[in-house]
Amino acid sequence: MLDNLNNNNNDSILILAYSQNSLYITHITLRLVDTEDEMDLDCSTRHFREHHVLWIKVTKDQLNASIELSGSTLIVKDPKISLITEIKQDSSRYKIHIHSIQEEDASIVYRCDLNAKISANSTKSLVVEEAQSVELGCFAGGYPYPRVFWRTRNSPFLSIGNILEFPAINKRDRGNYYCIAENGVKNDTSRRISIEVEFPPVVTTPLTRVGQAVNHDAYLVCCVEANPQPAISWIYKGVEISNNQHYWISNFDSPRDKMDSSLLINIKNYLYGDYICKASNTLGAAEITITAYKTLYPQCHPHCED
Repeated sequence: MLDNLNNNNNDSILILAYSQNSLYITHITLRLVDTEDEMDLDCSTRHFREHHVLWIKVTKDQLNASIELSGSTLIVKDPKISLITEIKQDSSRYKIHIHSIQEEDASIVYRCDLNAKISANSTKSLVVEEAQSVELGCFAGGYPYPRVFWRTRNSPFLSIGNILEFPAINKRDRGNYYCIAENGVKNDTSRRISIEVEFPPVVTTPLTRVGQAVNHDAYLVCCVEANPQPAISWIYKGVEISNNQHYWISNFDSPRDKMDSSLLINIKNYLYGDYICKASNTLGAAEITITAYKTLYPQCHPHCED
């Protein structure tokens, strides 16, 4: 970085402090000084409370061998360097003071780094309908410029980049997504984005035919998956069933937008036949038919799968 600078004055050297052109860094020092001089390297920032500021000392021939100089206090004790901070409500000046500058200091670069910070214009949590095209956006600032990637609780890595796309979102895509921004300065920064997917009911049953002996309890079970939560009804010969001496309906909530509904029938000869389990919400309706038939011996109670 310093090789291209021509300097005919052997008593003068260049101390260079630099940073990426970032929204958060408002001033950076670049000065020509004489040996034996003292100087301040000034890194002024906005939104200091949202960022961790770090001065890095890098020698020209060892660009990958950087040394952290300062955080909120001086990390590396160097008799030639002291730290000065001026912190205000929405900005700060973060300076290192260098004493007794020598010619060998011309091979040193001082870099002002900011930890990654996810911007407020990144996507918030969403409620969407199934089959919609959905994009999650995650935008971050800092220096070095952060890498952004996506993960879920069960998947440590989904993709790299600011945008996570779902061309046609499915109910299986609902849940929490984590945007991670990292640039090696302090800790990674993350944001959780929740996606709630609304979809019409899907109705299934463990058994479409349930056998039971007369004067025993027959259990008909239907399993419903829907969002928003559906209304569930049971129908026999065109009439909606309500709880009475022959029937008892029970509904149970399960995780992940699921409900189980069971119809207990105190079975008599005239109660065999087709029963309809129907579920409906604002997005649609679905139903399934379960047949109760006569057996000689009592049967067990079926269950929905988890």
